[in-house]
Amino acid sequence: MTEKTKAFILGGIVGIVVAGVGALISAQMIENTAEPEFCGSCHEMKPMFEAWETGPHGPLGNKRGAIRAGCADCHLPHTSVLAYLINKAKFGTNDAIAHYFKGGYADDLEHWIEKRKEREHYVFVSNCERCHVHLPDNVMHEKLKSGEIKGDCLTCHWYVGHGFDFEEKLREFFGKKGVKSEEEGHE
Repeated sequence: MTEKTKAFILGGIVGIVVAGVGALISAQMIENTAEPEFCGSCHEMKPMFEAWETGPHGPLGNKRGAIRAGCADCHLPHTSVLAYLINKAKFGTNDAIAHYFKGGYADDLEHWIEKRKEREHYVFVSNCERCHVHLPDNVMHEKLKSGEIKGDCLTCHWYVGHGFDFEEKLREFFGKKGVKSEEEGHE
């Protein structure tokens, strides 16, 4: 075996090891940045984290046996690895810009209240269906399946990620009052 061949083989082995270690580190970073504690570590996400914690899918509010779900379980698509990574990068970049440069909305209560009306852009109903494969038998689920009523999971279960008092928690956090809440509209 020539010296060039040995160097080529050794370089290939070193390259494979370095690539493998890099892939493992990247996978761990992707996993760690999907944890609710990571998401809640930024100032502007604290009310979302606190509301999730006591909400139906959070660890402190799960008294009825709901499936515990973290931020990435609802806010990132799980249809494919590529879709997950692309959306994670896109949403992460938006959050980083808002965090470091304020982006004009990080501390704006009205922005977050308005944003809830657009939840279909950042809450993926396919994730609801992925975890809740078997829906309980009830009149409303049957009407939804048959097409008698329009909408999706979030039409009725709008509170599920962050609880009924989410907007109240937002107001407390941002120190503002007087914004009509979505909860008032559902009562």
